[in-house]
Amino acid sequence: MKKSFFIVVIGVLSVFAVFPASAQKAKSFAGTIKVSVNYTGANRNPQKHVPHEALYTIFGNKMKIQDGTWVLYIYDGDAGTKTMLVDIPGNRGGFVFPKEAVEEELGLSNKKFTYTKREETKTICGYVCTRYDVTIYDTEEEEETKAIVYTTTEIGENSNINTFSYPGLTGFPLYSESEENGVKTIQEAIEVKPTKVKAVDFLIPTDYKMMTGTEFNAYIKALQETKE
Repeated sequence: MKKSFFIVVIGVLSVFAVFPASAQKAKSFAGTIKVSVNYTGANRNPQKHVPHEALYTIFGNKMKIQDGTWVLYIYDGDAGTKTMLVDIPGNRGGFVFPKEAVEEELGLSNKKFTYTKREETKTICGYVCTRYDVTIYDTEEEEETKAIVYTTTEIGENSNINTFSYPGLTGFPLYSESEENGVKTIQEAIEVKPTKVKAVDFLIPTDYKMMTGTEFNAYIKALQETKE
């Protein structure tokens, strides 16, 4: 594998990471959601190794994302943290990003979110979803971006888990459509399966070496160099 592959993997997971999960207070959802991800646009980089499908495991306000690569994320919506685990046999490592680091990475302190509810609905995987038009204004860059999401209030616990993407938005989006730098990203649930999920499923396996931020940066850099 080349260095570019590992960089792309991490970048793509950032895309997955912004596929939000939230809901108004209702029964807690436990299960899996399979999501397809498609990219269109003249500026799209045709990277063969970019994953086009991800599996979300949800337990209340916790969410784990797997896409078949070496990297997976665990999000804790109540604590506002995310854990990044690199699953390389014999060299498994990880880092827990604290709430402040997550907010800084996503630039949430500089963004103002406006949600406009529409009458339009769409049924996705048997769930009736309501359309919201989203406007995101970056006060630092003085730039505005837009997105379209269809959410269902039948999935999720409350809006805490949505902290990572669309703070305060009601409902779990089973469809989202956004555009950046001429590339449109469409994410849509293709399977929703309520099933038994345990809190232990979100614990970090003991064979992962958890690191400090400095150690993890050095670890990632070393991995990139070995993939050259």
